[in-house]
Amino acid sequence: MLTLENLEELGIDTKDGMARCMNKEAFYFKMVNKTLSNKYFDQLGEVLAAGDLAKGFEMAHALKGILGSVALGPLFEPMAKLTDQLRSREEADYPAIYAPIKKLRDDMLALAQD
Repeated sequence: MLTLENLEELGIDTKDGMARCMNKEAFYFKMVNKTLSNKYFDQLGEVLAAGDLAKGFEMAHALKGILGSVALGPLFEPMAKLTDQLRSREEADYPAIYAPIKKLRDDMLALAQD
């Protein structure tokens, strides 16, 4: 189960996240759960593996926005870097860059579903 405490242990600024959600804890957790359940997290890895950098950029950019909206910094920061790399079409091993982001999201989602 996600709690403010275990989110903070993951490095998340829950005070900022709560402020973005009018300091309503139930609403904040609803938005965090909705963010972590976004289908783009699962699809992005496939798109990157297929080499579709344009679609990958669109998806990463959308994820970056929703992660920032609920202040999920440990996911937001690497997603922002990935988005910038995809924007510039920089040569990179995108699936390897994305793997730790996806793992952290999966770990957080598992907590949310407990």
